[in-house]
Amino acid sequence: MEPTLKMQAFKAQTQEKIQKLITEFATGAISREQFHIIYERYTSQLALADMAAASRSPDAVMGMLQDMPATIAVKEAHMGKAIGMMIYNNRSGTLLETLGEFDVPPEKLGPILNDFTLMMEQGKLVDREVRKISAKQWLVFAAGKFSTVVTLFRNEPSEAQCREIERLHRDFEDANRTYFQSSTVDANKLAYPFMVFVQRKVKG
Repeated sequence: MEPTLKMQAFKAQTQEKIQKLITEFATGAISREQFHIIYERYTSQLALADMAAASRSPDAVMGMLQDMPATIAVKEAHMGKAIGMMIYNNRSGTLLETLGEFDVPPEKLGPILNDFTLMMEQGKLVDREVRKISAKQWLVFAAGKFSTVVTLFRNEPSEAQCREIERLHRDFEDANRTYFQSSTVDANKLAYPFMVFVQRKVKG
């Protein structure tokens, strides 16, 4: 294909990818971090294509584009992965279970959990809380009727991943409703739908 036509085709393809990326973020399929990194990548590709159009050796510039790592690899590298989870009993404030690896100091959790408890005691609706605690670590706090779950992610979780935690949390509370309604809760008797999510993300 003639170089100019090749570049036009490449730019049109990249614009399509940008639209797909925008849709993915709008529907919650990718995180903000993934969006920014990949959007910047596509913008750089468009700039290189423009540079190739103005260059005397367009093939050399287009070669630079081909040397860039695959977008799917970039997306994977910045994808949120659930590493571990802590589940608290709302009534007693005690820890019920830890799943996966959860190496977060208590002082990072305490203030938010205390805020959640205060809001619950006042009968207020407690919204999901997402916090960045280090360069690669994010926490998602989700409160239910009987329990609160704190999920540790490597990289920023997407909206879809947060919704998945909330779905599993609802299933967890529904499955264990009888136990939560008794005077004491034996963590060893509870069913944990979250295990699938944490294990799957660690492997992925």
